[in-house]
Amino acid sequence: MQGAALRYDRAQVSPVARGFLLTLTASAAGSALSGTVAAGVLLRHPPGSSGPHPALWVIVAFPVAAALACAGALARTARAVALNSLAFLLPQAAAAVGVFFLFAHPGGPGGEALLLATAEFWLKLAGAYVLVAALIGVSSLAFRLVRK
Repeated sequence: MQGAALRYDRAQVSPVARGFLLTLTASAAGSALSGTVAAGVLLRHPPGSSGPHPALWVIVAFPVAAALACAGALARTARAVALNSLAFLLPQAAAAVGVFFLFAHPGGPGGEALLLATAEFWLKLAGAYVLVAALIGVSSLAFRLVRK
C-alpha cells in the first residue's frame, strides 16, 4: 500500500501550480540546451575569430524562446502569468549568474558576492521580470485567441 501513497494525483494539483512546474522544467531544459549550443558555437568560433553566422545565434535562442511560448500557453490568468514569469526567469537567472561566476568574474575587491550586493543587478533582474511577464502575457493572449 506504500506505492499508492506515492502516486501522483493530477486532480490534487491546481492548474496554476502545474503550469508553474511545467514552465520551470521547460525553462531549465531550454537554458541548458541553449547554453550547450552556445558553448559549441563559441568552441567552433572563438572570440576574436571571424565569428559565427548570425543564424547560429537564432538556433541558440530557440530553446529559450520555445520555453517562453510554453509559459504563455500554460498561463490562463494574470496570477498564472506572474507565476510562470517567475518560473521562467529563475533558471535563466541562475544560469546567467553561474556563467558569470565561472567564466567572466573579474575577481576584484568584494569577491563574487559583490555582484549580488549591487542595486544595478537587482534593478536589471526586476527589469527582466517585467519584460518576461509582458512577453508571457502577450503569448498567453495569443494562445487564448487561437483557442477561440
